[in-house]
Amino acid sequence: MSSLPPDTRLLLIDDHQIYLDGLSLTLGSLCEGVRLDHARNAAEALQLVREYPDDLILLDLQLPDSSGLSLMQKLRAADAMVPIAILSASNSPSDLEAALQLGAAGFISKTTDGKTLLDAVTQLLYGAQVVIGDTALKIDRQTSAREVGITPRQLEILDLLAEGLPNKVICQRLSLSEDTVKTHLKALFSSLDCHNRTECVTQARKLGLVSF
Repeated sequence: MSSLPPDTRLLLIDDHQIYLDGLSLTLGSLCEGVRLDHARNAAEALQLVREYPDDLILLDLQLPDSSGLSLMQKLRAADAMVPIAILSASNSPSDLEAALQLGAAGFISKTTDGKTLLDAVTQLLYGAQVVIGDTALKIDRQTSAREVGITPRQLEILDLLAEGLPNKVICQRLSLSEDTVKTHLKALFSSLDCHNRTECVTQARKLGLVSF
């Protein structure tokens, strides 16, 4: 058990009962006497927030009667002091960025294992911001790419280049003309200070822009 207060109260918002049950089982060992409230939609969540003071809210992005981001704004309006973390299967960097911009305290992948989830929730309860999962890696990669002048589209081309695909196939995969792909490749070579495809991929690996 952690050193968290025994009256710690969490609100879990998710419309998938099996996941909600598993989440409750995992978080039940968070601390002695932890209280776990359940909501399967936005209406239930807002009602519970009005009835009980929570220490942390874990919120799914997709609900039957509301988007998670829309509900998060309403929950923050109801009580701006309670930290809200998104629990999602989404790997979209835009979802992560939108959640953080709206004031989310965390963004945690639903594929996270139990121990990591417990550690993340403990950190959130102590006031830390937590981002865990493949989405965070994507954000880091995009940030690194921007720092050397590589656009999101060029990063997509770089991934296909690392697979060893020829320009014609890259054009088909991304629905781009051959001239457009050539223009992006020229920009990639310039940004990475290289002269051919092999050097480009090698340099990209050194910078952590591709991992295969």
